[in-house]
Amino acid sequence: MKNKSFRSLLNTFSVSKYGKLFAVVPFVILLVAVIIVVALGATGGSYSDAVGIGIDFEGGSVITVTLGEGALGDKYVENRNLIVEAIQEHKVTVSYIQQQEANNVDNSSIAFRYKNISNDDEAISQLNEEIRASIEELYADSEKPVTVTYESIGATAAHDLLSKAGIALAVSVALILLYIIIRFTLMSGFAAIIALVHDVVVMFALTVICRVQINSSYVAAMITIIAYSINNTIIIFDRCRESLKPIKNEKNIDYKGIGDLAVRDTMTRSIYTTLTTMITVIFLAILGGESIREFCVPIILGLIAGLYSSVFLATPLWAAMSASFDRTKEKYAKRNDVTYEKSDDEEEQQPSNANVVSSGSDEGTAPAETGANRSSKKKDSNNKAKSNATYKYSKKNTSSKKK
Repeated sequence: MKNKSFRSLLNTFSVSKYGKLFAVVPFVILLVAVIIVVALGATGGSYSDAVGIGIDFEGGSVITVTLGEGALGDKYVENRNLIVEAIQEHKVTVSYIQQQEANNVDNSSIAFRYKNISNDDEAISQLNEEIRASIEELYADSEKPVTVTYESIGATAAHDLLSKAGIALAVSVALILLYIIIRFTLMSGFAAIIALVHDVVVMFALTVICRVQINSSYVAAMITIIAYSINNTIIIFDRCRESLKPIKNEKNIDYKGIGDLAVRDTMTRSIYTTLTTMITVIFLAILGGESIREFCVPIILGLIAGLYSSVFLATPLWAAMSASFDRTKEKYAKRNDVTYEKSDDEEEQQPSNANVVSSGSDEGTAPAETGANRSSKKKDSNNKAKSNATYKYSKKNTSSKKK
């Protein structure tokens, strides 16, 4: 019974009818992310830390202390506070702390991130060595050995990596736009790019809300989501193109109706493919290590954003932009007396050579209307009525119908 009601709802669902409502949701998510960043930045003193920018893009050092059982349970808070105090004695501020629980308890650790206070690589390395020595001194009497490792990225390397990440995103979006314009239409390309921008922005906002670190793994996840999301959008646009073929030369095409039919035909496919992919990624995030988790969590958030944009945003955008483009083209044709298409009746129509009968005695008498003139007027009236007709697409009948 539930399956039947879901199918009936799917068969009558109109994405264009609620297009404005669907467009509000991304703005709400973005607003929540901005509020979180402003609140954390005002209280913590650093907006980059509030966003969660990793050392890959900002530059800094991460020191990891492997404590085993000391990194878990009640001992975690005590050890965390001791290590933070030891690090900040060297005039650096810890901006990020992460508990890393491993499958093997002995490998559980705590990671601490802080910004570099110098641009000199030798000075940074010397400072990290001093911090490591201070932490090892804390646990010199420990029964189990404590391992302290660190990783550092300079500001120049971080800036170079950020530039290359931006170039990679820009090139991928440009190539996707070019492909869609060639394969489909110009309006399809614009709608798809707007949907991709939505995916990037919403994925970033959800990442900030869920407090996920943004690093090189995040960029890889974002490019993966762009490729995955555009695949769902192309499937829907392909259905729209097939529906437009029989009536593409007509006027006043019902783009909203065509878009709704395309969404209903592909909705099940979009939901199933997204869910199956998401299940796999969720298991990887649960069972994988920290580096895999940093890649999988943004993928999960991006899958949600991609499904939403391809189904609820891309199609209404395409319908609205296509209808607006047709109206603009029609106004341009009328203003410049340009004809984009010529009907068969106009091509076959020949000039009339019928004789005109007039009265020689009365010069003001109008010429007599012949049978040829009456036939010509009748054709003009039929052509005018035809030009004012609205064509609706029907799934049962692929030919155009006059309303």
